[in-house]
Amino acid sequence: MSDNAPQYQHFIPQFILKNFGHPYKCPKAPASGSKCKKHHHEKGKYPGDPVVNCLELLPEAYKIEELPVQRVCGLVDMYTDQSPNAQLPRELEGKFSRLEGKTSVVMRKIIGAHQRGEGKVKLTRTQQTVLRKFVYLLNQRGSGFFKTFNCSSINEYKNNDRDLLEEFMDRHGIQRPLDVWLGALSAIIDLDMSVTANWQQTLKSTVYYGLFRHFVENITKFWMSFCTPSSEDQEFILSDTGSHVYEGPTVDFQDKATGEFLCLAPRFHLFAPISPRLMIVLRSQHLSEPHEDNNPEIKAMRQLQREIEIDLIYGPGTTSILEDLPVHKAINSYSTLVNGILTKRPGWDEQLRQTDTFSFPFFKISTRHARIINGLLLDHAFHGLTIIFDKKASFLDLLEWFLTEPCEVGKRLGGEHHVEQLRYLVRLTTLMHAEGRNNSLRTTNKPLSNHLDIGSYKNQNNAAARWLEGLDKSPADKEEAKDSREQGHDAKIDANQQIKFDLQDESDEEGNDIEDQPIELDPTAKFGDGSREDQLVAMVYEMLADRWVSPDLGPKILSRSQVTPENVNESHLLWNRELKEAKKGDVFPGEGPEDEYLNEMTMLGPHDLNIKMWKAMNRDIALSLAVSINGGP
Repeated sequence: MSDNAPQYQHFIPQFILKNFGHPYKCPKAPASGSKCKKHHHEKGKYPGDPVVNCLELLPEAYKIEELPVQRVCGLVDMYTDQSPNAQLPRELEGKFSRLEGKTSVVMRKIIGAHQRGEGKVKLTRTQQTVLRKFVYLLNQRGSGFFKTFNCSSINEYKNNDRDLLEEFMDRHGIQRPLDVWLGALSAIIDLDMSVTANWQQTLKSTVYYGLFRHFVENITKFWMSFCTPSSEDQEFILSDTGSHVYEGPTVDFQDKATGEFLCLAPRFHLFAPISPRLMIVLRSQHLSEPHEDNNPEIKAMRQLQREIEIDLIYGPGTTSILEDLPVHKAINSYSTLVNGILTKRPGWDEQLRQTDTFSFPFFKISTRHARIINGLLLDHAFHGLTIIFDKKASFLDLLEWFLTEPCEVGKRLGGEHHVEQLRYLVRLTTLMHAEGRNNSLRTTNKPLSNHLDIGSYKNQNNAAARWLEGLDKSPADKEEAKDSREQGHDAKIDANQQIKFDLQDESDEEGNDIEDQPIELDPTAKFGDGSREDQLVAMVYEMLADRWVSPDLGPKILSRSQVTPENVNESHLLWNRELKEAKKGDVFPGEGPEDEYLNEMTMLGPHDLNIKMWKAMNRDIALSLAVSINGGP
């Protein structure tokens, strides 16, 4: 193939597709096992070539077809650097090929152990790291992210972080958002994540901050498990959009003034099917883990973190539909279970090594859990073109369940994609009728909220992101920022003009009170020095608290149902007391969630504490402004 010829590049690698495939058999072959030489065959569909059973979501109609592995779940030149000055246009595709070669060895080990009936598989740290990086890249390299970043200029980019991306591109002389994405993929593949490497510092100095945080969250805030259906009749599907699906209850907003849509949701689970009988499930550290739950203090501390990071932002009682999924963390080689609690192994020298091992069980999950996971993948498949399955009868049974179940897993219509989603469900129903399954489609409408000023929300989120990026600067950078922060306008605090107006309306006497009577707080602000930013977080809450008339608009810190100036300030101080208590715990954070053993309590880092408070404050201000503008209570 010429270097300049178009190249079909897979976003789901062929070694995974082949796990769902089978050798092609020509229907016109004269007899079983006979070679078919007289008939014309499509490229990739000669007898014996690997093919997969697919439901093709074509614009004109849906149909079930066998497609060659070579030409499914990919796009032409999606990783090719087509910029004029590119010296190695297909360098990234070569990097993916090398990573896939390493990962396929690990996958064969996992699938082979499962097929032999073994109850678990043991991976080295190096193998575990390769797999975690690969699973993340399945999400990041997919068609959804490609469509988002495939813009010739920043003016065509539509995501909420457009201002932040434009600032990054200006700083680095980058012309196209696509080059930002391609550069991040390349940097992550190259990233040294060994125990001696400072991989977070290395990555954040190289890639766009939004993509850096996305990767760090995936690696450090989720832990990995392997699930298999307990019923032999059930199988997992593979959709071309499945790697983008996060499980978590969604809330949809539409701005009354602009018509713009916004969907918010926590991320509880992420899925990566690797065969019809095996699914990698990444589970949020906010959810239950049986070994940790056996320690009451650890369980209580995780609940506190969940209230701060989930309930505070998305509302109290926000839960996962897979809350009771029967999984636990891998057991590492330097830890042991004592009375059901994971503790460090006696005699361990507390040195992490590449030769450390992690024992991952194969968790047999119920029909209900398997259906939920498949249902979530089906519910979002309308964004793509292909749904891959192994056995047709099992797949049609799954579709029949999905279309007729009482909308507990999906089919809740509304929001930005209402029309496309309904069309998808109707066409699935039509397909089922053609297959002799005369089921009736069940759907429901989900609520659409109009009380959020989405423009203000985006501005405040961008301001918060700039502030969070400042937290990750080197100590020297922090000192420079500290010295200059009083000299000019601080966009990180003054998120937009409406907030600025609210703050300026306060009397000068109140401002003097803040100066003369500083609140005694621990150093949890962005500069870690107990400076005025510490006081501002609490005082902004206090100045705006009387505008939060509805309890639903309050920050709900630690599940408080009412917000007043008194208890908001009290909550801020309470957070600092909780941090002090947490510091007493015996904690080994390790390199990632599979590394942790916890003798007493996990802890919230000082910056983590303020990050959560800042996010909550931004959300509350946006909502309160929207209520004022729209004439709410």
